[in-house]
Amino acid sequence: MENGYKFQFLGILKTNDDPYQIDSLTYTFVSLKSGHRYQVIIERYANHLNCIKFYDESTDLVKGRFSGLSGTYEPRTIFRTVAEIALDALRRDPEASFFFVGAADEKDHTGKTNRRYRVYTAFLKDLGIGKYFRPVYLDDQSACILVNIKAVPDIKEYVLRVYEFFAT
Repeated sequence: MENGYKFQFLGILKTNDDPYQIDSLTYTFVSLKSGHRYQVIIERYANHLNCIKFYDESTDLVKGRFSGLSGTYEPRTIFRTVAEIALDALRRDPEASFFFVGAADEKDHTGKTNRRYRVYTAFLKDLGIGKYFRPVYLDDQSACILVNIKAVPDIKEYVLRVYEFFAT
């Protein structure tokens, strides 16, 4: 698998908007192929739960920035970079578990897993994360939880708590 791009840690942002969120780690990287700059946000919640989000900075002010398509045709390198950033977040919190939600776009249909989620989960299978994380696929939410198997003693109970979190 190819390497990701070099990334930069920008800092930790506190939030007052979400009572469940503690803060966010923010990162950036630039695609050497397209010159596009990407923003990666790792939102940190209670119980060492972290949400991975990323977007092309050219869509920063757009409402649907997480569902936009950059059209650069380099998803594997971008995903690899985001995965390396998640590993940096794991070094900061060795008990971290992660989740992501595939944002729907105008071509997706309600009630079905969306295309972005299917691409993300296919990429996950190529990463070989099995010795660190147990992926739990929540198809009805187009979401995946990457449960840290070294830090979570009862995976089933943890997943139920996270699923309830999604429902709120």
